[in-house]
Amino acid sequence: MAVFWVTECIPLPITSFLPIMIFPLADVMDTRTTCLCYMNDTILMFYGSMVLASAVEQSGLHKRLALYAITLIGYSHYRLLLAMSLTTMFVSMWITNTAATTMMVPIIFALLQVFEDLGLLSTFEKDVNGDLVASDITTCYFCAASFSATIGGIGTLVGSATNLVFKGLYERGYPSAPDYLSFPKYSAFSVPYMLVLEAGLYFTMIVMFFGFLRPKSETAKRIKIPEVGMQAAKNAVDKNLKEIGKITFWEIMVIILFGGAMLMFFSRSPQIFYGWGDAITDYYKLKDYKYVRDSAAAVLVCFLMLVLPSTLDFFKNFTAKVDELPNKRIPSVLNWTLMNEIMPYSFMFLLGGGFALSTAAKEEYSDLNGQIGKLLKTLNIFPNYFIILLVIIFTVFVTNFASNVAVCTVVTPIVMQLAKETNIHPLWYNVASGVSSSFCFCLPVGTPGNLIIQSCANIPTVKMMKIGICPSVVTILITWASMYYWAPVIWPDLISESLEDKYIT
Repeated sequence: MAVFWVTECIPLPITSFLPIMIFPLADVMDTRTTCLCYMNDTILMFYGSMVLASAVEQSGLHKRLALYAITLIGYSHYRLLLAMSLTTMFVSMWITNTAATTMMVPIIFALLQVFEDLGLLSTFEKDVNGDLVASDITTCYFCAASFSATIGGIGTLVGSATNLVFKGLYERGYPSAPDYLSFPKYSAFSVPYMLVLEAGLYFTMIVMFFGFLRPKSETAKRIKIPEVGMQAAKNAVDKNLKEIGKITFWEIMVIILFGGAMLMFFSRSPQIFYGWGDAITDYYKLKDYKYVRDSAAAVLVCFLMLVLPSTLDFFKNFTAKVDELPNKRIPSVLNWTLMNEIMPYSFMFLLGGGFALSTAAKEEYSDLNGQIGKLLKTLNIFPNYFIILLVIIFTVFVTNFASNVAVCTVVTPIVMQLAKETNIHPLWYNVASGVSSSFCFCLPVGTPGNLIIQSCANIPTVKMMKIGICPSVVTILITWASMYYWAPVIWPDLISESLEDKYIT
């Protein structure tokens, strides 16, 4: 399955169904147990996050946020790059990385066209073969957008499918462990970490493309924009804002419902105050404090998005005369038909296939984890900080060549077993490999965002590889430091000496 996932010789979702066929025939797991792996809390949480993201995209709220951010921050190249990077990062925390990147494509092209009309830059240039390819400044903006979307995706559990993969793998591997990867706990770790990563990316891009720290270089002189250029860029953004008009009732409803979902995620069982999930558990006098999960809140909000109207026309029904009543359906906040056409349902099966593999690897089934553990025992001669660095480097390297979700699904169970054999808390390596599987900066095949910017801006693969090396190195170093020093602050059990705290007994 790992080979098929990495090479994509057949569609990823079909590969994910192999356990259903093979495990019963090989006497690993019965069909019922295997199939149950394809529908659980984590998969429904992933489905709910895609529905929430779809509502934001349909309403156009994300584009409004992007334009207002540019208006607020400014119009020099330094400010524009900062505005676009921060906006893409923020939006990507809540919707798919692909959608966040796609959102920025027309905005970037519009601004570059304004500067090109004034003779301040060239959007495209000819290569040695005479073909038009993206210029350096164009490459900078588009790569920054895709890379920022990738970084923003690790900011919340719903930001990227890989986050829910490593969360699900940990919870299935250690069901009795505390709720380490709850929405507020994970966000407490990931948001500061994400901001530092974004700062590192921004610094890397301005050094490479804007001549930062080299004020007398030709690059630094070339990117300066005169006042007339900034005014023209401002006019272009104002024109786009005028075209989308004032904020609509539809967007307001999306803000309310989306904000409500985030609030419910944070307040379910935050451990710092009494949550609504705790109240339900106590009301029914249950011992299972994980009785209610985030997927319940996600599905509830999805239901409300399909019930509540997207326009004020609905309220006219209460005052209209019989012959004036509407003869067609009033659109809801979420357009189900449109969402069905574009939603990547297949990723749900990819998650399920990974969960089926991780379940079958347990001691009560095939004990593959135990056999892998025997091979990995030789690594216990290395210190923990070195193993964490190895895990991060290996995962970042592999994820440039394959689907992020597939890499996370294959690598994370192995490193969790490595943690068990080296007497380290499994959550440490779980999160390290999980977030690292998102960081594809060098090749377009690793993530759809890179494919989008390569096709739209005509960025050569070799050029993307060269540009992605520096952000990859900076990301690896920041991730290593965050994992080794910041993660134990959020999860003190990582450095506990008690085997019981590690849940590996």
